[in-house]
Amino acid sequence: MLFLKVTRSVKRFGARFGWLVAELVFVFLGMYGAFLLERMHDDDMDLLRKRQILQALVDEFEDYETELSSASTSLDEAYGVPFFTAYGGGDRPFPTPIPYGGMASVNTGIWEAMLQSGGIEVLEVDVIQQVQVFFKKLQDLLDLYSRFERLTEQMILPEMDQDVNFFYEKQGSELRDKYKWYVNSLFTIGMSLRSLSEQAATTKEVLLAEYEKVRKIEEKKEAKTKNFKPRRKSTKAPGQAPLLEEQPNKIIEETSTEVSDAHAQAIEYLIYQCNALADFFETTKSGYDEAHAIPFFTSYSEGEKPLPFMVSNDLLEGMTTEPLAGLLSTEGVEEVLPADLLDALRQLLDKISETEVLYQDFTKRCQVEITPDHNVSVFYNAEATELKENFQWFPYTLYSLGIALDECNRGSNSILAMLTVKENTEEISQTYFEDNKTNSSEEEK
Repeated sequence: MLFLKVTRSVKRFGARFGWLVAELVFVFLGMYGAFLLERMHDDDMDLLRKRQILQALVDEFEDYETELSSASTSLDEAYGVPFFTAYGGGDRPFPTPIPYGGMASVNTGIWEAMLQSGGIEVLEVDVIQQVQVFFKKLQDLLDLYSRFERLTEQMILPEMDQDVNFFYEKQGSELRDKYKWYVNSLFTIGMSLRSLSEQAATTKEVLLAEYEKVRKIEEKKEAKTKNFKPRRKSTKAPGQAPLLEEQPNKIIEETSTEVSDAHAQAIEYLIYQCNALADFFETTKSGYDEAHAIPFFTSYSEGEKPLPFMVSNDLLEGMTTEPLAGLLSTEGVEEVLPADLLDALRQLLDKISETEVLYQDFTKRCQVEITPDHNVSVFYNAEATELKENFQWFPYTLYSLGIALDECNRGSNSILAMLTVKENTEEISQTYFEDNKTNSSEEEK
């Protein structure tokens, strides 16, 4: 209004034009300032929304990891290992249906809701791709299990009152052609469950890393806001000496800092070592499945008479547990690291040791009983597609070693997740402590 009144009061055209330009500039600056404020508010809201979405996804994938890992363990212990142990030993185990009806109802609603609402727009492209890969594999597993359920309902459930020999050939311990799909499907479902559990853990770590980035950005903004608080004037008289009672607190603080530093260094060292172990077992397990387990069991379940082979001697080469064992044997480690973490580390070392013994026994037996010049007749009878009784140890041990490698991988990732949570919690506590300390120092000034 002021510009308008001045413009109307001016008589000369040039002066009036100048005031009109000034009025336009003033209006433009006002609108631009309002736009900037709105944009800053939108950025803050997007950051808040992104953090909330990431938190929801982290919680969801933590549930996926737990449920899939539990399902994989249950499948192996209740069905996979007993069936393949008996089947590989020449017995005739019953092709039992797997009561996993709940698998078909795994909740994927949170991701579908985000896709429909456009919530993923605030996420990074690599994060979206990682989540999409997981759900693609999850859908593949659900499709695989649906086919297994359908075949079970059509071929096995109607014959549940039959004798176990009904499902096998008259001679030997080989399933009839009509039921050979059971062996392959049981093995494939078990492998897929383990793989998907690992994928859930990996995706959760990606989401956690992105969540930490967002959280730190928010903390920086909050810290800047705190810096605008007015400083209070000190009420301490000039030259006043510090009270003697503060000295013991200082000593306690220094002692606590030393323990805290040792704890932080130990956590950082363990993260490095466990990350190396997790990467090693993940790569080793993947290579083992692709090169040995999957080709043999797929061919064996289809009656193609695959030949037993010698597993490479360098499967576990490059893996060492000495750094972890050395840390656990260090005097006073119980005062630095929590008991639950120490127990988990000891269990992991025991499992790795068992796996090494299993692998060594397997390779020695292969070297003694399997030679490259052996032909099919050495391992199989003329009309049979099952290994001879004296070689049925091979598929069982091949399967058991795969499970052992997977358990080592899952154990390493589980400890790594514990360490990451502890590290993040301590960073937050340390940041809070330092902020309070800085604010206290400023107030004293």
